[in-house]
Amino acid sequence: MRQRLPDRRTLWLLVGAKVVLVSLMVVGALFPQVGGFAGKGMGYRLPVYVIPALIAPILWWRGRVWNSGLDIGLTLPFLFDTLGNAFGWFDKWNSFDNVLHFVNWFVLVWGITMALQGAARHREVRSLVWIAGTGIGGLAAIAWEIAEYNIMQAGVGNLHLTYADTLGDLAAGSVGGAFGAWVAVTLTARWWSPSARSRRELQDC
Repeated sequence: MRQRLPDRRTLWLLVGAKVVLVSLMVVGALFPQVGGFAGKGMGYRLPVYVIPALIAPILWWRGRVWNSGLDIGLTLPFLFDTLGNAFGWFDKWNSFDNVLHFVNWFVLVWGITMALQGAARHREVRSLVWIAGTGIGGLAAIAWEIAEYNIMQAGVGNLHLTYADTLGDLAAGSVGGAFGAWVAVTLTARWWSPSARSRRELQDC
């Protein structure tokens, strides 16, 4: 039996974000001269960016609940990064990269932590969930920098990678991720949990 979908507005926003992401990635891979895609290795990035955005729909198709929080975390960061490349914001503003790393890891780890939140019914467990979410975010930040380095080694020459840039990205991503995990286990959990949604649905009846 297929599990229920998110509410219609959330579903359309998530699907729309995926359509925009896939469309921009295909344009960047096939026509790198468009916008700010030149030298960004969009062909290498395409599967890395698109596959995470398909995880929640695939899990739903296999009978799992469509986790909106996880889907947001696995879709929006890749969309934000793609938009930044499409409009050339990375090249126009030196601070944009660090700001986006903070924002993207905030959203990514918030989503991952929301997926872990179902088991966090006690304060002690919530603390462990925060630690787990923060740790996953740190590992993701390291993996991201390794992937960028490998793309640069493959011959992509417009990434502007330096030692200082890598350290700044790691710091911004880790702090953003830790903050996102904290928001997930404290603030968001109060209105995103199944019990909170059930109360809102009863109030709307």
